[in-house]
Amino acid sequence: MPGVLFIEPCDFKSFPVGGQLSFARQMMRTFGNHLALVGFSTDDTPTGRWVTKKFDGKGYRFLALGHRTASSTRPLVPARMTAYFDIRKCKKQILESGIRSAFTQSPEALMAISKWGWDSLCYMIPGDANPLKMARYRWARPFTGLYDARLFSALRHVDVILACADRPAIENFARRSKGLLEPQRITQFPTRVDTAIFKPLPMRQMRQKLGLDGPGPLVVACGRINKVKGWDLLVQAFALFRGTHRHALLVFVGDGEDRAVLQRAVYKQGLAGAVLITGFQHPVRVVQYLNAADIVVVGSYEEGWSVAMLEALACGRPVVSTDVSGARDMIVEGQNGFIISNRDAEQFASAVEQALVLEKPNPMSLRIAEKYSLVNLRDDLCRLWQPLSFARAL
Repeated sequence: MPGVLFIEPCDFKSFPVGGQLSFARQMMRTFGNHLALVGFSTDDTPTGRWVTKKFDGKGYRFLALGHRTASSTRPLVPARMTAYFDIRKCKKQILESGIRSAFTQSPEALMAISKWGWDSLCYMIPGDANPLKMARYRWARPFTGLYDARLFSALRHVDVILACADRPAIENFARRSKGLLEPQRITQFPTRVDTAIFKPLPMRQMRQKLGLDGPGPLVVACGRINKVKGWDLLVQAFALFRGTHRHALLVFVGDGEDRAVLQRAVYKQGLAGAVLITGFQHPVRVVQYLNAADIVVVGSYEEGWSVAMLEALACGRPVVSTDVSGARDMIVEGQNGFIISNRDAEQFASAVEQALVLEKPNPMSLRIAEKYSLVNLRDDLCRLWQPLSFARAL
């Protein structure tokens, strides 16, 4: 019998790609069907009722709130808004499960369920920023204040608050509450990485597998292609870097609503043929791209605790990143990468140049990644949130 409801606006398989889905998959590998899953269907799974559904060969109790089309294009109605109303619509079915402990890392899910009288409710903050500040929908940006008011009101009903962020980001998040939330209530809980999957592999062999064994440096960026991920800075910096490395290649491993805009920027910079966008990839394929890379780059404006960065470290890659949450815990300047604090394309390109000579696989990257191994997830979470402790024997 499952003991915890895991409520997340995803299909728990492959959509939408991102750090929250990655962590959901890690939770499933760690706690198995002690979790009952509440999310969305991207296949023919019936919606609005509990079923048994197999994920990775294991049966889970699963409630699909609605159906989604696995697409990288921007929906007409914001996905967060749709998720909120779908969760509210399915309140009866969710509570009919009889499970009185719930876990979510989705702010819209938390706002929907926070007052449902749970025995225990755990929320993992995926990042410290208000997502409406850089919303894809311009009309949504004036509602940042209302979003914060609803979020911090919901957090009053949460027993355990975890944060995929560093301490400065946590303190900034608490300040946004205007006194409603003390930073001491928030426990830092960094992203994890499965080092059995993300690990060093021979660079030359991976390049041959991918057909990327050209004469120049290979720069790789992983993740969703949207504005917050800062692809604009990466393209500008790569154009400068390619001035001295004319055979260099930049690969975006992922997809997203800004793909067409990115492609236009690539042509505008005169980089046609020098920038590759792969589309969504299976983790095994992502591992190959990471191991093929000379340098992995992160250009984000905001992050929680970057999954892409941690996966790159687990593959022994050096990383050049903007100064996002967690970067200073994962990058030791000059040893396994560099951090650019002012989003300057020239400085970023110079850092990529310097990172070329760093060791690969990088011993410092591997040591840091090991601290955040998935192996420790069970004990760490069970210690912090009692409902999961019943899953120790799984």
